[in-house]
Amino acid sequence: MKRLFTWSTCALFALLAPAFASAAVPNPPIVPRPPTGFSTIEQRYVHATPDEGILEFPLQLGVVVPGEVMIEEPSICNGGSVVMRFTYSKKKNKVTVEAVFKGLPYRMDYSRPTDPSTQWNQWPTSVHDGKWQIWLAGRVFNRSSVFYYDSEQNLIGNEFDVARNGGPPPGAIPIELPVVQMIETSIFEGQPNGKAYVKFEYPYDNMLDDIGSAGVLQALVPKKLCRPDDYVSYYTNGGLPPSEALTFDDYIDSINSGYGIIVAVSLEPDPKPAYLAARDNIMVAWSTLYPGLEFDGHAYTMSLGTGVFESRTTPCGTRVNPYYPPGYYDTCP
Repeated sequence: MKRLFTWSTCALFALLAPAFASAAVPNPPIVPRPPTGFSTIEQRYVHATPDEGILEFPLQLGVVVPGEVMIEEPSICNGGSVVMRFTYSKKKNKVTVEAVFKGLPYRMDYSRPTDPSTQWNQWPTSVHDGKWQIWLAGRVFNRSSVFYYDSEQNLIGNEFDVARNGGPPPGAIPIELPVVQMIETSIFEGQPNGKAYVKFEYPYDNMLDDIGSAGVLQALVPKKLCRPDDYVSYYTNGGLPPSEALTFDDYIDSINSGYGIIVAVSLEPDPKPAYLAARDNIMVAWSTLYPGLEFDGHAYTMSLGTGVFESRTTPCGTRVNPYYPPGYYDTCP
């Protein structure tokens, strides 16, 4: 068993937060080295050089938001891998994102046992001849956004969705919550033998997704304020306005300030339905939080009883990741 970090009720999504369990014996002091242009991991300290450099790391299995599908097909579990590389230059105003895959399922089919759609987000139940997208999160709970609740403390929606629908109703309660902001690449597929190489380029100072939006915000949000443990994985709809675009400085800041960045690979219908514009289908294969969970590329699981991430000993297999047990806090009248 390998303990990585423990769950915190205060963190809406500690799976992706950089809060690791402390060791019994303190680590020796960190001695900074001159920047090399490459990210280096030493004693859980990562330095992403400002303005220009290269980041390279593997993705792994088992790091999936509750309620989403964990894709673990035989080709993935038996020697599959993904290595990501970010090459960035502020002077050239250019970010190049590359990924090398082994074991990428080719035109995969999958059907969920139930429809995961909510009153805030519609999702496909099935994907046929699916293809893939990569998701690049440059803000990981170091950005906040307003969610509105009605007078009965029921969730209305995120500020961007509410604005699109005419604004909040009278008496709405604004609550500011931490969110993840990410953008999508264009859709791609690999070869029938599972191999793939993809490359995407972005302006350093204006990272928009493949449909020209600033991406999507995601958070685990209480459906009712007085029941914070009864939550939903909420995604904004239709794409954020371009004025909200990330720059690669945001990614570097997230790494160096300890929040990290997220990279994930999702199975997508092609063509994507309009309701999935700028957001991912919640069926995820490889992913990681960098720095923090990319050390070995192995699979991990979280105990719903203890909230601890451990090296997984159970067999691989595509399945729905369960929600955490609700009901610890209930102040509703």
